[in-house]
Amino acid sequence: MLRFARNDDINMRWIHIIGIGISGRDDLSNKALDIIKDSDILFGGERHLSYFLDFKGERFVVKSNLKDVVSNIKKNKNKKITVLASGDPGFYGIADYLIKNLGKDDIEIIPNISSMQWAFAKIKESWHDAEIVSSHGRSGSGSGDFEKIVKAAACADKIGIFTSNGDEPKKIAEALIKNSLVNFKAYICENIGAPDEKITGCSLKDVASKNISPLNIMILLKDISKSVDKSLMDYVFGFSDNSFSHSNGLITKEEIRAVSLAKMKIKENSIIWDIGAGSGSVAIEAGRIAKNGKVYAIEKNNERIEQIKENVKSFSMKNIEVINGEAPDCLNGLQEPDSVFIGGSSGRLKTILEVCSKSMQDKGRIVINAITLDTLKAATDSLKWLNIPFDIVSVNIAKSKGISDSLFFEAQNPVYIISGEKNG
Repeated sequence: MLRFARNDDINMRWIHIIGIGISGRDDLSNKALDIIKDSDILFGGERHLSYFLDFKGERFVVKSNLKDVVSNIKKNKNKKITVLASGDPGFYGIADYLIKNLGKDDIEIIPNISSMQWAFAKIKESWHDAEIVSSHGRSGSGSGDFEKIVKAAACADKIGIFTSNGDEPKKIAEALIKNSLVNFKAYICENIGAPDEKITGCSLKDVASKNISPLNIMILLKDISKSVDKSLMDYVFGFSDNSFSHSNGLITKEEIRAVSLAKMKIKENSIIWDIGAGSGSVAIEAGRIAKNGKVYAIEKNNERIEQIKENVKSFSMKNIEVINGEAPDCLNGLQEPDSVFIGGSSGRLKTILEVCSKSMQDKGRIVINAITLDTLKAATDSLKWLNIPFDIVSVNIAKSKGISDSLFFEAQNPVYIISGEKNG
C-alpha cells in the first residue's frame, strides 16, 4: 500500500477527507492546510473549492456524482487526494459513502464543527438528547416522502433535520400537520455562519409563509404544555394502566407489560406483531421502543379496535398499523417479524405459533402471556413441537392497598410469561 513521507512529520493516508467549518478556510488547522497544499487532486463542492483558488493541482467538483468521485479516486491511487466536505464528514456526510466504497485503510478524516452543532448553539439548546435525521435523498417534488421525520416527531421531543433545499422545511411542516403532530416550535436556521445568517422561531403553521434559503437547518422542539397529556410523552415505556383507554380491566397490566417487553428484546428498528392486542398497551409501548420499526396490532374485537385507535391517537403513534381480524388468518402479507407478542389466541395458539415460526426472522423472539394452566400447557407443547427453546417466568403481583390507617397487599392472579427464540 502506498504511503507518503512528509517533511513536517505528518504521517497521513493517501485519501484525506477534511471538514470545513462555518468560517470556511479560516477554520482549518495548519495540519489540514498543509495536507491540502500537498495534494495532487482536490475534490469538493464549488463553494469548498472556491476557498482554494490558489491550489495548483487538479480539481474535481462534487455534486450528486458520488459514483464518479469514487471511480476517479480509484484511478488515481498513485496520487495524493483530498476530499473537502462540510463540517463533520462522518455526520450525515460523504465519509460514510467513501469508506463503504474505498475501505478504511487508506482514509483519514479530519472533522470540523458541523452546521447542526452551530444551529443548536444559536438557539441555545443542548443537542446530546436530540434525534438527528436527514431529508437528503427524499422526494423533492409533490408531497414528498418524510416518513422517517414523521416517525421521529411521534417519539422525540427534540429533532434536528438536515434539509436539501429551501422548500423542504415547508413540506416537513405540512407532513407533521397532516399527521396531527402540531405541538412543535420550529427553528429555521438559514445560511449558518454567513453574513446573512438568519435564525427564525415559529409555529409549524407559520413555516409555510416563510421564504427560506436553500442552505438551512430545521430544528423542532416539542411544546409539552400543548400535549394532550404530558405524562404520555415523559417516558419511553412504563406507563400506568390509567394512561390507556380500556374496559373492565382488560389490559396487560403495567408490571406484566414491563417483563414481557424485556423478554421481547426489542430493537429500534424491530418489526413486531402484537396478536390479541386488546387495548393496544403492549403495541404502544413496543412501538415507542422500536421508534424506527413497525408494530402490527392485531385484534378481532371491534370495541377493542376502537380503544386501540384511541390510544394510538393519544400517544401520537405513527409506526403502529391496527388490523381488525383473527390470527392466524390475517397474518399473511405482513412484514416478517423479529418479535411477536401473543396476549390472546382464541384457542388457536398452536396454529398461530406455527405461522409465526415460519414467518419470523432467525433469532426472532416469541413471548406469550398465559393466565390459565391450559394455555400454559398449550404454549409449551406447541413450542416443543416447533423445536423452539423457551423459558417460563411466573409473575405474582401483589399491590398495596390501604384501609383507614392500615396498609396491606392484595394479590393478583399470577401470569405465566413464556418466551422463546427461533434458532433458524
